[in-house]
Amino acid sequence: MISSFRESTLFIGAEHNTTTDEIILFEADTPSSHKMALSKLKANLKKAQISATQERLGRTKNSVALAQLNASNWGETRPEWGLAKNASFVIGPRKLTQNHNLNGRCFLHSYNWEKDTSGKALEAIMQGPMVVTQWINSHYYFATVDNDAFGAGTKTTHNITGKFGVVQGNGGDLKRGLPWESLYNEKDTPYHPPLRLTVVINAPINIVTKILDSNESLISLISNEWLHLIIMDPETNLETLWKPEQLVSTLKDNQKVHKSLINKVYEEVTI
Repeated sequence: MISSFRESTLFIGAEHNTTTDEIILFEADTPSSHKMALSKLKANLKKAQISATQERLGRTKNSVALAQLNASNWGETRPEWGLAKNASFVIGPRKLTQNHNLNGRCFLHSYNWEKDTSGKALEAIMQGPMVVTQWINSHYYFATVDNDAFGAGTKTTHNITGKFGVVQGNGGDLKRGLPWESLYNEKDTPYHPPLRLTVVINAPINIVTKILDSNESLISLISNEWLHLIIMDPETNLETLWKPEQLVSTLKDNQKVHKSLINKVYEEVTI
């Protein structure tokens, strides 16, 4: 799929500040031939920052300024929620989700199975990004169900230790998980629902099954229910919950298929 990029394509690094939704581009080595494109990109990223902070903070005016204030206020324990409430990872074309408000709960990875007939690109996505999102999901899951053992306790008494962890107060066990404030609204009321990750793949089921057959580590994640895999087969218009040695179809015949699926306009799986 790399060969589809033009020779003039330029890749530059960037950093996303999740407290202010500002994206900083590392543009020092950008050639003059790309300056105009870079200028347009910056303008669009600024629009995205305004839109994201407005939605997150519920403000129609001065949302970026408020986000910056929250981020620098030592009395603000929740300048952002990070990846709290993450629940799903969708691998497929943007049209699958573009008309749905996912409330920031889904990781999205653009993928077109018709341009990947061998399944090599999908296998790379499943071995890489899919596994990483499962790690993130597990990190939040365990820190929520037992913050004392797998989290980091409250931020208010943290002391940084060795730049690789924190301790509570002046001693105790090293804490390396997520702080309580990143997971809970208040005592016994979690902001993050501890759910196992649901992965949705838009690709023919035979391609996905072939990939799983040659990747025991991926099968282990599914068989031990660290993630749930749903395959949306664009060739048969069937949605299938995948399990080792057993395929459980959630839609078994056309009578049970939603009309939007028959028309090849897919709906997001409800989490």
